[in-house]
Amino acid sequence: MQVVTLIRNDEDTRLHFERSDKSVNVLDEKCISQLEAHLDALEAAPPALLVLESGMPGSFIAGADLEMIAGVTEQAAATAMAGRGQALCRRIERLPSLSIAMVHGACMGGGLELALACDYIVAVDDKKTVLGLPEIKIGIHPGFGGCVRLPKRVGWVKAVEMILSGSALDVNRAYRAGLAALTARPEQCDDAIGYLAKRGKVKSRPFAPWWLRLWPARELFFRQVEKKAMARFKHLDIEAAYPAVPATIALLKAIIGMSDAPALAREAESLGRLAVTPTCKNLIRVFYLGEALKKQAAVKRGRDAVATMQKAAVYGAGVMGGGIAWVASQSMDVDLHEVAAEPLGRGMKGIARLAMRKKGRADSKRLARIRPVLDESGLSDVDVVIEAVLEDIRVKRRLWASLGKHVRKDTLLLSNTSSLSISDMQHRRANAGRIAGLHFFNPAPKMPLVEVVAGEKTTPETVDKVCALAVSWGKYPIIVAESPGFLVNRCLMPYMVAALKLVTSGEQIGHVDGALKCFGMPMGALELADRVGLDICMHVGTHLSEALPAAGQRFAMPEWFARMVADGLLGEKSGKGFFIYEEGKQGDLNPDLARYLPLAGLHEHEGDADLGSEKTPMEQAAVVDGCLIPMLVEALACLGEQVVDDPVQLDAAFVYGIGFPPFRGGLLRYFAGRDVEVLKQSIAAAGLPVPENMDLLGDFR
Repeated sequence: MQVVTLIRNDEDTRLHFERSDKSVNVLDEKCISQLEAHLDALEAAPPALLVLESGMPGSFIAGADLEMIAGVTEQAAATAMAGRGQALCRRIERLPSLSIAMVHGACMGGGLELALACDYIVAVDDKKTVLGLPEIKIGIHPGFGGCVRLPKRVGWVKAVEMILSGSALDVNRAYRAGLAALTARPEQCDDAIGYLAKRGKVKSRPFAPWWLRLWPARELFFRQVEKKAMARFKHLDIEAAYPAVPATIALLKAIIGMSDAPALAREAESLGRLAVTPTCKNLIRVFYLGEALKKQAAVKRGRDAVATMQKAAVYGAGVMGGGIAWVASQSMDVDLHEVAAEPLGRGMKGIARLAMRKKGRADSKRLARIRPVLDESGLSDVDVVIEAVLEDIRVKRRLWASLGKHVRKDTLLLSNTSSLSISDMQHRRANAGRIAGLHFFNPAPKMPLVEVVAGEKTTPETVDKVCALAVSWGKYPIIVAESPGFLVNRCLMPYMVAALKLVTSGEQIGHVDGALKCFGMPMGALELADRVGLDICMHVGTHLSEALPAAGQRFAMPEWFARMVADGLLGEKSGKGFFIYEEGKQGDLNPDLARYLPLAGLHEHEGDADLGSEKTPMEQAAVVDGCLIPMLVEALACLGEQVVDDPVQLDAAFVYGIGFPPFRGGLLRYFAGRDVEVLKQSIAAAGLPVPENMDLLGDFR
């Protein structure tokens, strides 16, 4: 099968990338082999003008084939793989032909590195046209010459930023950065080629900025780069967790001023080391986990129906409701409903903060799509209603009953409930088949996962539409059974309860949270409780204890925690919980905790762990196990009860729903590295039932 075609015309010669076996162009073995053969022909008879183009809508070249990277296990083989890609780009670069990459659609990773080997890049004006080097996100850095060529094109400052962030540029930003020589509408592509042909080949590109040639300036620049990069990982052992970050900084610093040949050799050697690390393999796995959720069968079935949806209504303008409205505004007009002007005003202010972008500019177009509403106007033409009102089944039933009079007969009716029964909401409702759960995680604009829950009367078509709708908003949907707590909250509660028990036993709050953050969790368990709301945690814990009596102790909150809630210490939303909050920013530990906890648990800083207490702090690894093992037991119980069918999807849920450290590959993947018998002993020692399905961990090694 031909995936790269060499087309010789009178005016120019084209390397045409198009394949029928994949949805995008990728640089896999088939593509690279054919490209090498075509380069043999081009070198034997070089044309005056060579154009690289794609025949696939929305895709120039999406990058190197991740399966090739995932499959390499030897450093030398990974280095050789990079060297082969570099050689391809060098051969294009050295052709006497004038070369132009016509980039229409995604041009990422190896695809951009191939384009950078050309004299010019033309970015075709299309919302799908994006250019970037995202390799850092899978635990490596560019390896086909991107670290050498991108600085020549956009300057060292912009290149370092792009490579370390993995961020992509749209058409206009690519042109402003100097990455694209021209932008052109699709009908202007031939004119753009003709214009650049008159310019001729690019002989050299200036070094920019000039001051980076000065050793003191270079040292200061990379010191700041390192400081900024490491600030994102302040609790982690960066060399173990994300080795590509320091390795990329070291590489970029080393190759400034180097000639191409040794610089490329350094790049290939560095990539060889990174490509075989556990971090790289786990990050690629996590990427595939997300892609599998976006491409699951339900999404494909519901895609056409969702494509015509234009308007949503969101009920409840609190933090969750406002966040959901902002998510939906990506592709729809949104009516945000509330019962009173004051909470609606607060909700719109919160959305306005979400709309603020870098440099103080607001996303005014998206903000204009959201209409604040105090009545029932506008409901006749909504395609989907999402409620984020009070977590009370009576309130939700009344809402669905009233909406039935105003919305169309095909309108989706979705609940953001975190624990209530969808079937109970459907009771005696004529529109029951269109009622389903779409559970977002806080904060809704940031957390990628949503749980899709079908009640007893929810139709399969509704589930398909909800999944496809979630993907259209950039979310990863996971279909879960209508079971108490669904999946993520049910597994998260034993994790929080375990952390509370450690504090009850005298462990310091900073030590417990610090150990979990050093493991890679985005925040500690107690900080997470504050962010969720201690009253919500109490409600969910009580609900799960009652609904799952056999496992009730895994969800039972300590008595002192209940007293905190009763006294109004609710976390961030009340300004006080385990920590003090001012204007949304977390401060020191709350001194009022002395009324509820032993003083030994109340030192303000993690570094105080050994001071003022007779108790020897637990080892960090023991703290992590103490919190994660209950989560594992609950996760395996959920699999046994088929709350979710696929163990792989469960791992995805933990990464995308609670921020389980991606570099560890997922909860099941992490524990799969343990000796099963030793793990069983640890579970029994924690007073937990040993799951009968632990053997499935072997599938994740």
